[in-house]
Amino acid sequence: MKNKILFIFSCIVLSGCELSDQATYPQQQVCKSLSEGYLRMQNQMTYELWKMEKGEAVAPARIIRLTYKKPNENGVMLSSQFLPTVELECTLRQQQIVVSVLPKTGQPIPVLNVQLQNDAIGTPKSPD
Repeated sequence: MKNKILFIFSCIVLSGCELSDQATYPQQQVCKSLSEGYLRMQNQMTYELWKMEKGEAVAPARIIRLTYKKPNENGVMLSSQFLPTVELECTLRQQQIVVSVLPKTGQPIPVLNVQLQNDAIGTPKSPD
């Protein structure tokens, strides 16, 4: 009986999970990797990814916002406003990826600009 209840509860909980579509997954992985590389260059390696969300963008651009938080001394990340936070924005336009720091007020500050050779991110590979 307990197993049936646990199974039903698991199905209900997991049905609420939203999977990213196949077009944005590669961009999310590239943006996450570039953002973590930027944090390493700034000697902020203790920050951990807290949240990743799609941003509002004018087509054909795509935007992903990444929020990194520094865990407290116990290694726990809380949703507290008092924990040090770094917010980054990753914008993909055709053959260019721009990672920007989002200050509390004002415009995003570009910190990393990557030019791609082809439109490889978000497009399926051709079977050659």
